[in-house]
Order: sequence, then structure tokens, then C-alpha cells
Amino acid sequence: MRDLAAEGAFEVVLVTAPDRLARRYAYQVVLVEELTRCGCEVVFVQQSLGASPEEQMLLQMQGVFAEYERALIHERTRRGQLFAARQGRVNWGNPPYGYTYVHKTTTTPQHLRVNETEAEVVRQLYRWCVEEQLSSYAIHRRLTLQGIPPRKSKHGRWAQSSVIEILRDSLYKGEAYYNRTQPGDVRRPYGRRGLKDRQRGNGQGRTRRPQSEWIPVRVPALIDPETWDRAQGQLARNRERAQRHNTQHLYLLRSLMVCGRCGRRMVGTWSAQGGRYICARRYPRYAPGACTGRSLSAALIEASVWEHVKALLSDPVVLRTQYEQGRGDPAVDVRADQECGRLERKLATLDREVTRLIDAYQAEVIDLTELAERRRRIDDHGRMLRERVREIEQQRTERTAELRLLEGVEAFCTSIWEAMEEPSFTVQQKVLQLVVNRIVVEDHQVIIEHVVPTGPVRLQTEQQLPENVR
Repeated sequence: MRDLAAEGAFEVVLVTAPDRLARRYAYQVVLVEELTRCGCEVVFVQQSLGASPEEQMLLQMQGVFAEYERALIHERTRRGQLFAARQGRVNWGNPPYGYTYVHKTTTTPQHLRVNETEAEVVRQLYRWCVEEQLSSYAIHRRLTLQGIPPRKSKHGRWAQSSVIEILRDSLYKGEAYYNRTQPGDVRRPYGRRGLKDRQRGNGQGRTRRPQSEWIPVRVPALIDPETWDRAQGQLARNRERAQRHNTQHLYLLRSLMVCGRCGRRMVGTWSAQGGRYICARRYPRYAPGACTGRSLSAALIEASVWEHVKALLSDPVVLRTQYEQGRGDPAVDVRADQECGRLERKLATLDREVTRLIDAYQAEVIDLTELAERRRRIDDHGRMLRERVREIEQQRTERTAELRLLEGVEAFCTSIWEAMEEPSFTVQQKVLQLVVNRIVVEDHQVIIEHVVPTGPVRLQTEQQLPENVR
């Protein structure tokens, strides 16, 4: 409007009241002065804009009181929302994925209800992250390839940021919080505007409040706390082992090497003599706090670690001990059997619901459009349940394979040794990232902290005591 007024596009601006022109009194004075200077008349419908000192004083007082009243209403609304949140009554607005917002009635307050179709998708995301150790990018690609639609998307595809938000939010284990953030300055530029265009005090971003100010709210849990904690650990490992943008040289122990002197990650560097692993704070040497830890030849340490891992995976005594300590009896999985029975009961309920819908349509209680829409939702829900049943059956097959592994661990170790004689670089790196937790490089020794696999695919998550490699 200010640009059009400067160009002379209009001559008069009609405003209901002075406080409707701008949210703050200072902005109101600037706008009126700028429009008047451009030759545009400002007319207030509920009050005339006179030129006498008395009328100008009245206009200014109304602007000040309007700003005060607006701030008072905002503060009262905020305090009312905080009081309602402490009582467990939160206006969620757009509910989180996996839930449906139920508005308050005369008998019940507003609350979140589990959306079973979306809840199965959430559980599937956590299973992919924890059991298959997929990254957020791989999960979002798999969702797109399987045709699982998000709740809101212009193109009908999942975004990686949405997957990360679901995997990080503690709401899905039943721990939701209100009043976690507050208005703040934008810290990173986005869109077409740079950081220089974001002036201090813009208030266009969000910052995290101190945890003491968070208000806990009870919500139905979709996953157990143990699975959520394991997902956070896997996300942290994914961040540590991300490939980033290194495309020039290949480093077998990427993201596994740790400096024993300062505790920072070691990075790969390349020279005419070949590759070396050095501490990330080694250079520049004259800088304060530069690390003086040792560096290692990439060829020598990679060969030593790989031979150690091969020997570890070929030792039947270690595998049998780890299996008996961490896995328990693979023939008994009560939780999976209970979940399978629950899913089968849900599928039977969905079949009965389809029958009732057809009966209602034949009795002309619902029309064809409603029948098709509700049938589509039931089919989507049933497809997710059947997919989970197939996964449980696959896990049963894997448990059978584990039993065979425990019975013939000698043959298993022999087959592993033969398969790892001449693997490709990608296979070597994947095996090391699954088996090795980290490699600590000290002044006189290299310590390998590892986990031991109990089968061809599934790995044991409990760590052994560090083993020294001279």
C-alpha cells in the first residue's frame, strides 16, 4: 500500500478506526505521516482526523490505549492457555501425525485420539530406524516408493524433515510438552532473503524455552519408551556416520576413528604419500587448543582393523557367549505372538465393518460417495496391518534361522570367514560400521570398541569390553 501511495495509485484510504491501521502506535503515526506526504488522504470512518491540537491529541491517546488493550488481551490469552495446559486441556490446532484432535464438548475436554491408520505408519518408521538402522533419507524414500501418502503435501510425497520430526518427538512415547518454544530472532536465512535482511529483534523465529518452563501433557503413547530411546541413539549414529560431501577419496574407517587425546573425531586427509587419519583439530598447529595427538596411515590401520574384525567374526566361542548373554531363547517371542494376535483381531474387526457398511448402503442409510470414502480408509488401515503381520512372520523365520545358527555355529563361522575373504569396499565399510562402535587412537595403542553380530543380518547391541590392539 505504501508503494502504491507513492506512485499515486489512489487518493483516499478508508480505515475503520485508528487502531486498525497499525498494530502499534508508532507505526500508526509513521503511516499517517507518510501517506499524507504522498498526497493521500486518510479517513477514519468512526472518527474524523482533524488538524487541531485537541483532535490530534485524542487520536494519539486512542492509539496508545488500543496498543495497551491489545497487549492486555494477549497476556490474558497466554495465561489462560497455560492454565488450561496445566489442567491437561491443550488446543493442539493441527494435531501431530498419528493423532486426531477431538474438540471439547459439554462433558469432555479437548484431547488427542489415536488415528490407527497413521499410528501404524509411525510404528513402521520406528521399526525401520531401530531394526533396519535406516537413515531418515532412506525412510522417506521408502515411504514414497511404497505409496504411503502423508497427511498434507502438495505433491503427495513425504519430506525428510517430517520423518526426522516424527522420530525425534517424545510425544509418540506418551510425553508431550506445551510451552516449549517462544518467539525469537531468525538465526538462519531462508528463502530469497539473506541474514543481512533479518534485523535484530525481528521476532520471526522460534527459540527453545528452559526445560523448567515446559508443561507436561498426557497423550496416548504409540511406541514404548525403550524403542524411542533406541531410535534417538540410531539417529545420533546416523549423524556421526553421514557421508557428507567427500567424493574424492575412499576411507574405510570413516566416522569410526576418535582421537584419544582430545576426544574429537579423526578425519581423513590425502597427500602424495597416501591417506592418513588425523585429528580434526590438528591444524593449524599454531592455533590455541590445537591437538597434538598422533596420526595413522590409512592403509596400515584399515588393514589391521579389517583383519581383527574377520578374526572376531570367525570365533565361535565369542559368538556363542554373546548370543547366550544378550539374546536369550530365540524360540520364544511372547510380545511378537501377542502383537500378531492383536493385529488379526483388528483385521477381523475391519472385515465386519466392511460388511456393516455394505448393509448400510443397501438400506440407503449412506450414499455411494460415503461408502467409497470409508471403504478406502478401511482398506488403507488393513493394508498397514497386513504388512505388519508379514513382518512378524518374517521375524519368525529369522528366529528359526537363529536357532539353526546356534545349533551349527561352527559351520556359520566357517561360512562367514569364506564370504569375507575378498569383499568389495562397500561390503567392508558396511560390516565395520555395524560391528565397530568406535576406534580410539591413543599414543601407544589403538582400542577397538565393537559389537558382535549374532546372525547374518541382525546384530547384538550390547558392547563388549574394549579390546586393545597393539
